[in-house]
Amino acid sequence: MKKQITPIVTFLFLLFVSVSNAQQPGPQTLAMLEESPAGSRALQFLEAVNDDSPVDEALVQKLFAQKLIDKHGTAKLADMLKDIRRNDAPVALYDAHRNAKFEYALKLQSTATGGWLGLVLYLEENPPFKVAGISIDVSNKPAEKEEPIWPAGATKATTPALASNEDIARQARAIARSYHDMGWFSGVVLLAEQGKPFYQEAFGYADIENEIPNTLATKFRIGSINKDYTAVLALQMVEAGMLSLDDKLEQFRLGFPAEVAGKITIRQLLSHTSGFGDIFIPEYLNNIRAYKSIDDILPLLQNEPLIYEPGTDQQYSNYGYIVLGAILEKLSGQSYEYLLQENIFRILGARNTHCRIAEEIEGEARSYRFTVSGEKMDHTGQLEYPTPDGGMYSTAAELLDFFQALFYTDKLINDESKALIFNEYDPNGPAWEEIMQLDGAMQGFAGGGPGVSAAVLFLLKENLMFIVLANTDENIAEEIGRRIGMAAFGRPVPEAQLPVENYLYSAFKTEGGERFKNNLSALLQEGGYESLSPMTLNRLGYRLLNQENARDAIEVFRANTELYPDEANPWDSLAEAYLRAGDKAMALKYYRKALEIDPGLPSARRMVEELE
Repeated sequence: MKKQITPIVTFLFLLFVSVSNAQQPGPQTLAMLEESPAGSRALQFLEAVNDDSPVDEALVQKLFAQKLIDKHGTAKLADMLKDIRRNDAPVALYDAHRNAKFEYALKLQSTATGGWLGLVLYLEENPPFKVAGISIDVSNKPAEKEEPIWPAGATKATTPALASNEDIARQARAIARSYHDMGWFSGVVLLAEQGKPFYQEAFGYADIENEIPNTLATKFRIGSINKDYTAVLALQMVEAGMLSLDDKLEQFRLGFPAEVAGKITIRQLLSHTSGFGDIFIPEYLNNIRAYKSIDDILPLLQNEPLIYEPGTDQQYSNYGYIVLGAILEKLSGQSYEYLLQENIFRILGARNTHCRIAEEIEGEARSYRFTVSGEKMDHTGQLEYPTPDGGMYSTAAELLDFFQALFYTDKLINDESKALIFNEYDPNGPAWEEIMQLDGAMQGFAGGGPGVSAAVLFLLKENLMFIVLANTDENIAEEIGRRIGMAAFGRPVPEAQLPVENYLYSAFKTEGGERFKNNLSALLQEGGYESLSPMTLNRLGYRLLNQENARDAIEVFRANTELYPDEANPWDSLAEAYLRAGDKAMALKYYRKALEIDPGLPSARRMVEELE
């Protein structure tokens, strides 16, 4: 919320200086938070978490600094806020600690689940002190205080009792079946206690064309869960004294510029804080199958500038794990695949986990993209070669074996290393014994991509594990896994819903463009989806673009510009659709229109310069 330029601005500024100077870093009371303009912004963020108003572009703009929006995009920040609401809201605040002048560490409890959440908010250093960075800790460590300090009337929640295995299994089957029946889910669900399955079932086809069904023995691509295997290999070398988490990249002489290699540590590569960008640049995406190994991919970003100073931010980077793999190979003199085989697969007796491309595996599921029209398109031949960041194949049973060995034995790594994984490689975090005793500590790992979705959720103390593997995408395994987790704690499970883009596209094709646009809000309400925002149609348009349907994408984006004529982003998206359709003149016209509304919009400014 921007302040009005009135005579009271001087007073407000002086008040800010007085308060901020008085409130030094340290524990904060509710009164201290309310009195501080920066602290009150932190409370405003919590109010937005507990509120049930739509998470739309206006709310994102209200809460987050423009630099953060430019970095991550409105949609990603909205999804993050939705996830917190969906999994934890309403929340109660127990502890607030001012780590620095504009950094607040908040300890929250979900009043719905009794679970604990650590939230660190980094605020702008000038009014209006919007959120410029956010870090979420789901380790579930409880607060030291017995009662919450906010909101008024909040009381301490208790962790709900777990449902019986029979009830969890019954609901899991119903959840998976509902998504299968709507055509979205195809795969396997496995639920286990103490490493022993109490429910497992396969759904749909491993190969639609040849009508080969998925079975419990089908091998699924596991996406970024691959990274957990890479992390184990790195920690094994640390335990053997071959590697230190504080070793710098320069020690391994991989060809990186000295000014980069001298800054980045192994710890930062593991925790996604290295400053590396990601590999999904046009050079890679336009010829994925040309990149068959670590050596092929490593040069992609080797001489590119870092996107932030190492250790000052956290951004997910597949490339960081490619670099880790290169280090492992250099230290050992062996291939990444050989290290997996000798140091993990052989130890576990894993014969159905493979670091190979689909064409080299027998009994694998083909990977299908779930299109916006509800069809499944075989994407298997366009999948990347497996590397340390992702792409392996495994069965649900062997994933269960891996995580059981990782958490409950010393076959792979010791307790100190396990704690590092859960503490994001911070050496000062809780010990493994403490982590293992946290009540209701639902954790999870996930992987996804075109035609791929995998999720492993677990309660450490209870040794309860939920595994969902799918050969369809759009995060279906996470959708199912999250609902099974809710069922396990006795929470109401939302009805299965198609992705909103699929729902809307069906209406778009049925209603026609004009009626669709005029009835959009009613359609969303009727289907049980969130209220309309500029992002709603934007996402539909981009899914159409990514499935090479530029004609319908243009219609959808145009409808968005008519609904939100004063928003720059819909015009920018319409311009991109025309550009992908090969119409540079129309693209330039609408990029210019976006710039008229927002002269600082980076994508539009860059494209106008290129097209002119």
